[in-house]
Amino acid sequence: MRLRLNGKNNNSMCKKKNYILISIIIPFLIFFSSCEEVEIAYPGNNQNNDPANPVGSIRWEIISEQDIGQLPENLQGTNTIIGIIDVDDENPDDEIKSVVIQSQKVNGNSVEFFNVIQDSIGIWKVVLKPSGNIDYETVHSQNGSSTLAELVMEITDDSPSRSKGTLSSGVLITNINESPSWVSTNVPTTADEGIPYESPEINWTDVDLDDSHTLSSNNLPVWLSLNVNKLSGTPLTEHVNANTSFTLLLQDRGGLEITKSFSINVRPNSAPSISGSLEQTWEEERSTSWTINWSDNNSVDYSTMSATVSSNLPSELTFSPNQNGRSASVSGILPTSFANQTVSFDVTVNDNRNGNPLGDSKTFSITIDPNDAPIFSNVDGVVQSVHHGCQYYYDVNWNDPDGDNVSFEWVESITWLNVNSSGQITGTPSESDIGSSGDLTLTITDNRPNVPLTTNYTYSISVDENFAPVFENIESIDSTAIVAQMYSFQFAIADGNNDDITFEVPVMPNWLSYNPQTYTISGTPNSINIGQNLVTVRASDCGSTTSINFNIDVSLGL
Repeated sequence: MRLRLNGKNNNSMCKKKNYILISIIIPFLIFFSSCEEVEIAYPGNNQNNDPANPVGSIRWEIISEQDIGQLPENLQGTNTIIGIIDVDDENPDDEIKSVVIQSQKVNGNSVEFFNVIQDSIGIWKVVLKPSGNIDYETVHSQNGSSTLAELVMEITDDSPSRSKGTLSSGVLITNINESPSWVSTNVPTTADEGIPYESPEINWTDVDLDDSHTLSSNNLPVWLSLNVNKLSGTPLTEHVNANTSFTLLLQDRGGLEITKSFSINVRPNSAPSISGSLEQTWEEERSTSWTINWSDNNSVDYSTMSATVSSNLPSELTFSPNQNGRSASVSGILPTSFANQTVSFDVTVNDNRNGNPLGDSKTFSITIDPNDAPIFSNVDGVVQSVHHGCQYYYDVNWNDPDGDNVSFEWVESITWLNVNSSGQITGTPSESDIGSSGDLTLTITDNRPNVPLTTNYTYSISVDENFAPVFENIESIDSTAIVAQMYSFQFAIADGNNDDITFEVPVMPNWLSYNPQTYTISGTPNSINIGQNLVTVRASDCGSTTSINFNIDVSLGL
């Protein structure tokens, strides 16, 4: 007799079933199970109880299409359930021993995204590993544009033969739209009235593949426009504002958006300002240049700055603005006809700013100083006499009040005298020149073009007789010395010309020394110096020499 029962949750009458859950994204999906129809054999039952291979299927806890789970990217957690494994075994006595993943691959490349676990009531579940990196873009780029993970699982029952079954399935990692982010938003925070403004490119990034974006703003200042990813425009006088604020909005194809706030200070134009001295003094007939400078708080204006000079600038002068836009030069030569006069002229600068040009004007004056003659600076102390045999030396100096380049010339009638171009006068007259005199004329010229000025100086040089130095106390020389006692003698020397005297002792014993300033000889002899000791003393002036010889008799003094 056979009895067929239908029932639910009757474990003694139901085939074993296992479940694997694969989900976290669709919380409202519910899984359920039911018992299959079972025949129970009473005496005489002919049901087949031989071992059979288990067969499994997956009930997805995530959205699926054609039995492939659609797993949104970036899910991560602790064993997030994505599907339940149902297992059937034709032998009602068999239990499921294990379910393991044999392989999981994306485009043939092994991955470690999923695991299989069994919960406390025996349900088998496919879960996402906590370490599973299912970033769509990463998987896509690493696996030849594929994001389908192919799973092969092996199911083993607890029969003595450990019968096995294979369950193959797939999980497609799907893209979730992610928000873009700003990369470069270095928009200049200042703009100038009347000057074109343009920002660098505003850049962003988005991890989503092949996404497209729209950059926009609903509160741009009226003078500013958005050209793809650059801001540009020209603010006018009415747009001057210390705080022009606005917001840019970036939206991707999926509708996600980010914003960035900006503020631009629109600065008013300020006038340039001429700086520096307004007066100078120039020398007549000398090439001179004057640089006139100006500044502008808006440095952008230097590129358009212009400078002009009034018509009363003398034709002998040239006005030349420099390319840097910050200065101009006035240069030229004012002739003698302008000497002791002052010329004036106006200089005007303008920044030529679009819409609101501003400028500055100043009056400049040049006083023309007449040329001054060069000057001998030390002729008051010139030497006008010399003794024969003595060297004459004088170094003439000069200067020019105006700094002109001075040349030096001379005329002299003195044969023994030499003069060079630097003003050094030298020579030594001989005895035959005693009583003679001659004139020396010195000339300096400033070489100023058209108005050179010259200064002359003439003086006479006479030659006087030179008298040799005289030893005045040679009769008083001490000609004896005692061993071990100090010997000292000071000479009195006179010169008839009051020349400087040089005192020397070219011959003397080694125990003696001399002082050239005091004309003194001194020393202490010892026993080896006993006897006559020759001494020669000499006095010289600039042109003659007087020498005397004498002996010092060294004795024991007994």
